[in-house]
Amino acid sequence: MARTVLCFTEAFEKPKALSDLVVFSDDRPYVPAGDLSPYLKYCSIYAREHKVFLVPHRFMVDNVLYLCLFDPKGSIVGYQGALHRNLSTQSKQEQYEQVHVMQTSVGNLFLCVDTDIYYPEVLRLAKLKGADLIISSQYIHAYDFKPKRITAGIWNAAQQNGLYVAGCSNAFSAVAAPWECTSDGTGFLVQPEHTPNLFCKLYFNKLERAAMGGNLAKQLNPAFCQKFSSFISQR
Repeated sequence: MARTVLCFTEAFEKPKALSDLVVFSDDRPYVPAGDLSPYLKYCSIYAREHKVFLVPHRFMVDNVLYLCLFDPKGSIVGYQGALHRNLSTQSKQEQYEQVHVMQTSVGNLFLCVDTDIYYPEVLRLAKLKGADLIISSQYIHAYDFKPKRITAGIWNAAQQNGLYVAGCSNAFSAVAAPWECTSDGTGFLVQPEHTPNLFCKLYFNKLERAAMGGNLAKQLNPAFCQKFSSFISQR
């Protein structure tokens, strides 16, 4: 596995050519229970017809919020429940208790459900279990969205763990990567935008640059680091 072509699109829209991994965008908190069975059936057909791996929208089963992964044959090959509850659903939502990393031809995937993206220990465990790509799918209320949710979420996860993090939500779409792997040093392969559509090529060999280490502070604030270099070197 050298490259994965990632595509975000609205549910059941045709993916862009050459896409390997498709993530469905959706403005709803999750798929209503009454719609779930036919929804997953159509997801299976979609993955099989377009020969892609597919991460559909979030859904609830037995009061646990889930994401799942379909393979190009239309079979569910993995799933992940939310380990933390969203404040808006906590009264009716139970917590999941395991972290699953799925080894596939498009990467070692961790499906990060809703607010789990804000818990560094969850993402670190996924990394230790071999993840090199995190798909984060979440719902953010309009009154609760602030730009720092992006930096505290997918951007932070990419920098701390040296992997790709693709964020799909009703508020923004973006792909974060270790800053060493981005041409402009921002830590974003695709800058955050309020759009359901995204297309990006991920080259996993580039993650080796992050594994070699680097000075993120110097990259983000070179003037500060130069001024206090003697002090920083002592820490």
